[in-house]
Amino acid sequence: MSEKQSINFLRGVPAEEVLSRLIPLAAEGYEKVIRRHGTDVLQYGHFTGFKPLRELIAGWHHIDPERVIVGNGGLEVISLFFKSLPRESVVIVEEATYDRVALDAQCYGHRLIGVKLTPQGVDLGQFKEVVSNNAVAAFYGIPFHQNPTAINYTADNRRAVERACREHNILCVWDICYQPLRYDGKANDSIEVSEWGPILASSFTKTVSPGTKCGYIIVPKDYVGHFSAVIANTRINPNLPTQAFIADFIESGRYDESVKYLRGFYKPRMDALNTALSTHFPGAFPVPITGGFFAPLTLSNISKDKEAAFIEAAKEAGVGIAAAWDAVPANCLEETRRKGLFVRLTFPAFEPERIQWGMSRLKETAERFG
Repeated sequence: MSEKQSINFLRGVPAEEVLSRLIPLAAEGYEKVIRRHGTDVLQYGHFTGFKPLRELIAGWHHIDPERVIVGNGGLEVISLFFKSLPRESVVIVEEATYDRVALDAQCYGHRLIGVKLTPQGVDLGQFKEVVSNNAVAAFYGIPFHQNPTAINYTADNRRAVERACREHNILCVWDICYQPLRYDGKANDSIEVSEWGPILASSFTKTVSPGTKCGYIIVPKDYVGHFSAVIANTRINPNLPTQAFIADFIESGRYDESVKYLRGFYKPRMDALNTALSTHFPGAFPVPITGGFFAPLTLSNISKDKEAAFIEAAKEAGVGIAAAWDAVPANCLEETRRKGLFVRLTFPAFEPERIQWGMSRLKETAERFG
């Protein structure tokens, strides 16, 4: 690698090669659905989304399509869910979570309580203690290739969380956007949805493209009316041409083909980051990466007073990183900070050699700080 090389580990964006491959498929697909559906997708439509896409998603999860809300991205539908809760609700999240979701929940006045993660998922003892001692409205978790820790919940851990939520009348929300994106040759299991829940939220951002902005949420049957009213009072309708394109992409078989391609394409990049982490930072991350878009790194020798200088030094060395404190709920922040600088790394957009180079430079920079 040339000394002029640089890498930015900050944003979890798909690889340009992946998006370039999509261009002819998207061009053909959008034209096809506009001609097929005409003004049905150009006029105002139903605020819960394009019916054929809702039906396809319902088929995946074996539920009534009325429970499926399709919106303008996963973050939008999750935001609408938080808006549907009473203001200043208590929401349980993981000790490190998707920072945009945490910030959004706080915009509605909700109080977040973080619960520790283990390699198997949520610390069940602490989780049960929190739900027993607080009037919790909802739990939000990322069970597959968790962002940012890369942890995969075990099925037993997941079900235990669901049981605790059901016993305490807590809305259990699983964000499953990374479920199909496993690169180690194995497949993630599915989550069974019953009348009570759990609520599932997902997105086509990483499996199709960010620019299409399409996501969905599945809510309990008795929550549909309340949730639909919140949506109707927030926006009129979502992006119907995109939803029609996604529906056709699924129906044609191209979606499954695309996901299969992504699994193969991203594997060498995942392997490169796993190797680099194990070589340069052993013990500084919880689990090897098996999929998704992110991995965490805790730099134990970088204390709070050194953070800004270290991040600037890394930038000068060609490596873009940032502290990931926005991902950590307030009750977990002090303990997490004591462990050192916590950063989130992304890998799918970069070639293996570039990842290896960047992690080597990051290690060299960390060593200069003692």
